[in-house]
Amino acid sequence: MTQNVRLQNLRDFTVQIRNDADQIVGTGIAVSMDGKVVTCAHVVEAALGAHPREVNGAEVGIYFPQVRGGEEKKRRAKVDCCFREHDDDMVLLQLIEGSSPLAPEQIAVLGMADQSEGNPFRTYGYSSIGNYPAARGDGIILGTVEPPLDRKLQADPVQLKSRDIASGMSGAAVLDVTRNLVVGLVAERFYPENAVQDDIGYGVDSKVLTFDPFDFVLRGEALELKPAPELRLDKDLFQQAIEIVNYVRAHRKPADKYSWNSAPTVLPEWTGRDDLLAQITADWNDPQKHVTGLIGFGGEGKSSLARKWVDDLCRGEAMLGAGRYLFVLDGLEVLQHQEGDQYGLLQSNDLRDLLTYFARPDNQSFCLITSRAPLLDLMEYTTYTHRDVDRLSEADGISLLEKLGVKGSKEQMGKVVSDWDGHALTISLLGSYLAEKYGGDIAHLADIPIPTADEPRYERVHRVLRRYDEHLTEAEREFLKLFSAFRTPVHESAFDKVFVPLLFPTTETTKGTEKKKGFFARFFNPSTDSPITNYQSPITAIVSRLVTYRILHCDTTSQTYTAHPLVRNHYLAILTHDTGAPDTHLKIKDYYLSIAGDTPQYPTLDDLKPLIEVVHHACQAGTYDEAWKIYWERIAQQTRSVVVHQLGAYETELTLMKEFFINGDIAQEPQGSNLQGNRGFIINEIGLCLMSLGRLREAVPFHVRTAKAVVEAQDWKNASTTYQNLADLYTQLGTLEQSAEAVRQALDLARKAEHKDKELLSLSYQGQVLSLQGRLKEAEETFEKAQTLEKEDDPTVQYLTRVAGVRYSRHLEKAGNLEYCRIITKANFDYCNKNHWFFIVSMCHRVLGDLDFDSSNPESARDHYESALKIARSISLRAVLIETLLARGRFLARVAVGAGSPRPNDARLGSGDPTPTINDAFTDLNEALNYAVEGGYRIYEADIRVELAWAYLANGEKEKAKQSAQRALQMSQEMGYHWGKVDAEEVMEKISNEM
Repeated sequence: MTQNVRLQNLRDFTVQIRNDADQIVGTGIAVSMDGKVVTCAHVVEAALGAHPREVNGAEVGIYFPQVRGGEEKKRRAKVDCCFREHDDDMVLLQLIEGSSPLAPEQIAVLGMADQSEGNPFRTYGYSSIGNYPAARGDGIILGTVEPPLDRKLQADPVQLKSRDIASGMSGAAVLDVTRNLVVGLVAERFYPENAVQDDIGYGVDSKVLTFDPFDFVLRGEALELKPAPELRLDKDLFQQAIEIVNYVRAHRKPADKYSWNSAPTVLPEWTGRDDLLAQITADWNDPQKHVTGLIGFGGEGKSSLARKWVDDLCRGEAMLGAGRYLFVLDGLEVLQHQEGDQYGLLQSNDLRDLLTYFARPDNQSFCLITSRAPLLDLMEYTTYTHRDVDRLSEADGISLLEKLGVKGSKEQMGKVVSDWDGHALTISLLGSYLAEKYGGDIAHLADIPIPTADEPRYERVHRVLRRYDEHLTEAEREFLKLFSAFRTPVHESAFDKVFVPLLFPTTETTKGTEKKKGFFARFFNPSTDSPITNYQSPITAIVSRLVTYRILHCDTTSQTYTAHPLVRNHYLAILTHDTGAPDTHLKIKDYYLSIAGDTPQYPTLDDLKPLIEVVHHACQAGTYDEAWKIYWERIAQQTRSVVVHQLGAYETELTLMKEFFINGDIAQEPQGSNLQGNRGFIINEIGLCLMSLGRLREAVPFHVRTAKAVVEAQDWKNASTTYQNLADLYTQLGTLEQSAEAVRQALDLARKAEHKDKELLSLSYQGQVLSLQGRLKEAEETFEKAQTLEKEDDPTVQYLTRVAGVRYSRHLEKAGNLEYCRIITKANFDYCNKNHWFFIVSMCHRVLGDLDFDSSNPESARDHYESALKIARSISLRAVLIETLLARGRFLARVAVGAGSPRPNDARLGSGDPTPTINDAFTDLNEALNYAVEGGYRIYEADIRVELAWAYLANGEKEKAKQSAQRALQMSQEMGYHWGKVDAEEVMEKISNEM
């Protein structure tokens, strides 16, 4: 199977068209790097109140949601051209600011629709659904049809078969999935009076852009799909993992064949969904499908559907093929962005890498995912299948009610299903409610008003639950409030340790004084003469009833209980405003503390899970000082910083830090009466976590806050360090003037603290900024001052060491002083290796690789790059990984077969090494580019685009080379980045000579 499985990414080039009130009136697509946008003429008319041919240079708003390099997303555009004599619904807009803020790879590639008849299509446009501003759609391109008699068209309209086209999607791209070309724009949807033909839409053929005055040249042949990313794992470790897996498979017991991990059990009243079950099975059996997403609103039955399908699959023994694994990721929305321009995208880069690995064509496993949000990270993959999970059909809804014990006519039950929009959870709750309270008599639903058309979907669930509350006992309601405080499945052991003490009074006395009764005890009046163990029976009865009501679900295998997220959220909202909430969280905190056990010196994240829950519940109870004590002494293990330094779990560390803010609002101040010296640590730790995770722009305000706090405390030493962090951030973001100012303050503060080490580090930052700005003589003098200070501070060293030494090496390498660069780098390598500072060792390997390659020693260069990358992939410092991938990508491009490298033949790899191809270079450079763009590393992005330009040129793709080089030059000019301008101009001159 071909490795190329990625279509054009619709989100990349899709833009919003806005009116003067900044309201979205439609959709458009970016079609050129010089700032041209195509949309429908009637969209512009909606924005301006007049047809484009009559507006005389009026402007519309253009919003670029997928701008990734830090540029302004809001732009203005004017009508560039439209048809004066014809009614074809197409118009070309030109940005007032000139060039597009998008990168070259984000521009739409257009073709005509004449070869697309019968092909599937995808689209993405700004038709809002609830809180979600955009919607995706798919369907079939049926082909061209005759135009209406009252329209004078140059190209026949294209009929589309789809139910997904809605208001706001006018101007959205029609992407032919077979040809991977945008062959038109969505123009309108036909709404019949009856539902016989409710799937008819129309589009404008991109062909009209070839006519005067547009005069576009469109692509005729299909656009080749892009390859899936390479597996980004250390090959030796991956091979070891495979060997372990094979060993486990060969020696496992039959009972260990499946790992359910608290998955929901199959509902005894399961009904219907036959079509969806068959579709998932078809995906499983299709060798070209590797990931299926079950997407729908909460409560539609996605988790139950996934479990039912897996259970059927296991019973049929269909999954026991050689080496094939099935992974189910349930409720993935908690790891996706839920709002803004990043809606639907995964929050974790590592998780995105895992899912794209599943989507690779050579992966033989299958992944089934459930989520409320569409999996937009996988939208461009042909190996991914999106399956909507929506309302139950009337027949399935009636069957569900009957299985729950509801009694009534088919017509009555069908009306219930219709009234509640076939929402599985709501119908299940209503059916259980009738069965338990009224013997199933459907007539008793009359006292629950049916939802109104504009009532939010989730409000309907809460309304049903509020009615449920009226028929629950006080004990059951209080139990559910307590239960909702747990974030993980509740084990039966918690009932005795948490629920009983809170729900029932105690008769134990201390020195004749009765212990304080739990807050919830006011709702119960058991005999105070009985021992507390006798009160477990009421708990068991409560749990049993709530399981019967379908509010709780029991996993008998793990002896745990869960509630549907919508049910849990309902009761958690009630608990949050209850005066008994602190008591609840304190008791749960004590429970997790009791099961945490001793913390190993080198714990895993699994070892730390109970303690992480302790911190959460302690903070929820308001006992922030106790939470900090647990975090600092048992999780972080004080200055060992176990979570970040040992486990590299920056996401976990960030989550822990957020616990110390009310409602997780990190814009406020951390809480705790005894955290005076630790508030700065918490804020700074958030900044460092965000930096390490590649979220540079988000990190800036936290370092600014830290700087202000330490300066106010007159802690000059730490203030200098904080301004160094800011300087590093600003440099990577490409704001060199801000970096220079932060360095100046860092240097002043270091001297105020009379701290030589902080002073030399500040000087190294200053030298780096000067070098990037092209002030080479000043940079050299500054680095020499830093080196002199280090030798004074530590007479055992001769050259600048640590990261400061790497900065000096980079400057010397760029300035052409390669011999001295090698001397400094080798000395720094030995120094850092001895001190086990492996991330700096990785940096030194990278520099030595460059120097060896420049000395025509590619075998040694490759060894250095491989060593650098092995370390870079084992740590969570994104900048180190980007720089290493950039260097190795540059190297691979130079030695690739047919790359047209300017290097002599003796610079190629030895005969015993596999000579890389140009695709190997593209793999590294594109991976580096993705990280740089997502994180906002603009200096690196400019460097990567220069190297991509050389690679494209070597591969005979001159137009792509030109676009990449122009983008690098534009960015470098904006940043004042000297080396970026020099390198981009060099490759552009080469391109110009060959075109």
